[in-house]
Amino acid sequence: MLRTLVRHATFCLVPVRLHMPPTVGPYDGRKARRKRCDACVKLKIKCHGGFPCTSCQRTKRSCKAPTKPTTSMPIFVRETLSTGGNNASCALLVCKTTFPLLQSPCPTRSDRSIPYFVTSFLPMNIFTSDTMVIGTELLSMARTSPALRDAMHAIAGLHRNQQDQLTLAGGNGHCESSEVLQAYNRSVSCIQYRIASSEFLDDPSALWTTFLLGLLELMRDSTGENWLSHFLHGTCVILRLQRPEDFTRPGLQNLQKRTFFLATRIFEIARSLIYTSPTFHSEPEWMAALLKLWECEGVTLWHPKEALFDMLPSFSHLSIRALQFCDHVAQFSVDARNALFQSLANEGLVLQRSLQQWWEETLVWEQTFSEQGIHIAVPRKSDTELLVAYLYYHAISIYLSGTYDYHVHWSYPDAPSAPILPRSKIYWHVSEILCLSHKLLTHGAAGVLLLFPLRVAGARAADLRSRQDILNLLHTTARRGFVVAEAFSSDLSSLWASKSIREGGLGTGEEGM
Repeated sequence: MLRTLVRHATFCLVPVRLHMPPTVGPYDGRKARRKRCDACVKLKIKCHGGFPCTSCQRTKRSCKAPTKPTTSMPIFVRETLSTGGNNASCALLVCKTTFPLLQSPCPTRSDRSIPYFVTSFLPMNIFTSDTMVIGTELLSMARTSPALRDAMHAIAGLHRNQQDQLTLAGGNGHCESSEVLQAYNRSVSCIQYRIASSEFLDDPSALWTTFLLGLLELMRDSTGENWLSHFLHGTCVILRLQRPEDFTRPGLQNLQKRTFFLATRIFEIARSLIYTSPTFHSEPEWMAALLKLWECEGVTLWHPKEALFDMLPSFSHLSIRALQFCDHVAQFSVDARNALFQSLANEGLVLQRSLQQWWEETLVWEQTFSEQGIHIAVPRKSDTELLVAYLYYHAISIYLSGTYDYHVHWSYPDAPSAPILPRSKIYWHVSEILCLSHKLLTHGAAGVLLLFPLRVAGARAADLRSRQDILNLLHTTARRGFVVAEAFSSDLSSLWASKSIREGGLGTGEEGM
C-alpha cells in the first residue's frame, strides 16, 4: 500500500543515530567552532578534517581553516539535558547569534508587520496547502507569545525591505533593516528568558519561533550555515524532546505541534539529504508514530506527498551507510566486502521499487480525484502539494542512483545489480524537475523548497540550456527573498567549471549530489 512505510533489512557499518546536541535555542555559536574547511563548507560536502583535508587534496582546491566571526553578539541560554529524557537543567553560557545587539524597540511598526507577514509573505512563500490555517494559528499564538510575534515582525520587515529594493519603491531601507534587527533581538531575548521554564518546551509557539528565526537566516545569510545552526540547535532539539506519540493524541497543543511537524518536516529531510547527515526522522519511534497517525485521525490529512516524505529519510539513511562502507571498504575481507556490496545494493533496489509503486499509485490517485473529487468525502488538496510531491520524486530518484553510480564498487561489469539509472532516465528526471520548479514558483511555492531538487538536477544537467534554467530558477528564489539560493548558484557554477576544465569542454553532468 502507498501509505505503508518502507521496511527493509538494514546493514549498518557503524551505528547511525542522530545524537542531537544538548542545546536548545536559535543559535549556540557552533558555527565558530566547526571543523570543516571553508572549501567544503562552500560546496556543502562532508569534510574529514585536517588541513589540507582529503577532499581538497583530491580536487587540488585551496584548503583553509574557517574564520571566526567578530561581530558583537548577545548571550543566549543553553539547555543541558539530563539522561532522564525530558527533564532538563539550564545553564547560562555565552552563545553567539548573527545579529549585532540593538536597542530601542519600536512596537508600533509590528502593527503593520504582522498583517504583512500573513497577507504578503506567506502567500508568496507557500510551504503547504494549509497556509491559511497556519497563518490563523500563528496569529493566535502570537497574541500570547512575544517571541513569535517579534520573529514574524522581523521576517515581514526584511521581506518588505527586499521587495522595496527590487522595485526601487522604498527609500526607507535602512530604517527597515534596523527594525528587523531590533525585532530579531527582542525575539531571542524573550526565548532566552523563557527557555528556563519547563512550559517553554510544551509551547507550540516555541517550534514556530525557532523555525522562523532560522528562516530569517535563509533570507539574509547566503551560506546557509546560520540556518543550519538555528534549525539543528533550536527546532530539531525541541521536536526531539517531544514524545512522537503525542502527535497522534487529541488536544489543541498536540494538534498545533502536528500541524507544525507536517508543514516543516521537509526542511529537516532536505537538510539530511543535502548534507548527507543523519536525521531523527529515520528513527523507529518517529516512523512508527507517523504510521499510527495515518491510521488514526490523521487519515484526513493524508496525501501522496506525505507518503513520499515518510520514505525520504530512508534514502538519506542508506546513502550515509553506503558512503561509510566505501570509506572503510579496505578493512573488509573479499568475501565480506562482496556480501556487503550485495546487501547495500539490495536495499537500494527495495527503495527503488517502493518509489515506482508510489509513482504508479499516485498517478491513479490523481486521476481518481480529478474525475470524482467532488464526490469524495475528503476534499482534494491543492495542486501545489502534488507538484511538490512529484518534484521530490524526481529528485530522490536521481539521488538514489547517485548513491551507487558515484562509487566504482557498483559500476564495474561484474558488480551487484544496483538501482543505477541510465543516462536518458536521469535527463528525463532533470527535465521534469525544471518544469515542476517553474510551475511551483508560479503557484507561489516557497523557493527554498526547490533548493535540494535543483542542486540534484544541477549536478546532472549536461547542456547549457538546462544549466542556465537552473541558475535562473535559483536567481528567482533569491529575488523573492531567500538569498541562500546564491550559495547553490555559486556551488553549481564551480562544479560545472571544474568539470569543463577536466573534460576539455562541457561536462556530462555526472558528478555531484
